[in-house]
Amino acid sequence: MKEDPQAKLERVYNEQQIMESNLNLLQQRIEVVQVYITNYRSGLLVLEEIEKRKEDEEMLMNVGGSIFVQAKLVDPDRVIRGIGNGVRIEQNVADAKAAIIEAVSSLEKQYEALTQEYQRLIAHASNLNAQFQQLAAQIQGATSPGKEE
Repeated sequence: MKEDPQAKLERVYNEQQIMESNLNLLQQRIEVVQVYITNYRSGLLVLEEIEKRKEDEEMLMNVGGSIFVQAKLVDPDRVIRGIGNGVRIEQNVADAKAAIIEAVSSLEKQYEALTQEYQRLIAHASNLNAQFQQLAAQIQGATSPGKEE
C-alpha cells in the first residue's frame, strides 16, 4: 500500500525537525570539545614555559581569559593538576605534560568523530529537505485549480 502524499510530507517534516534538533545538539558538543582542546593546549604552553624556568624565577602566568599574573616559581619541577570532580594531584612537569598531551589527542579524535557525524547528518538533512520540497510540490500540483483528478 502506497503512503498518502500528505502523510508522507508530515513524516518527512517531523524527521526534519528531529534532524535539526540533533544537528544543534551535535554542534554544541563539537563546540564544547573545541573549548576543552583550547584549554588543554593553553595549559600545555604554560607547562612548556615552566620547564624553561628555574626556582625563584618570576614569570607571567596565564590564568585564562587573557589574564596573566606575575608569579614566582617555588618549585618549577612540580605542578598540581585537576583530574576532575574537584580532585587535584601533584605531579612533576613531565608527567603532567604527558597527561595533557594524551588528553588533547583523545579530544582531537573525539572532535574528528563528531565532525564526521555532523557532516553525515548534514547530508541526511539535505536529502530530507529535497524530499520535503518534492512532496510539497507534488501536493501543491495535485491541488492546484484546473487540474483534473
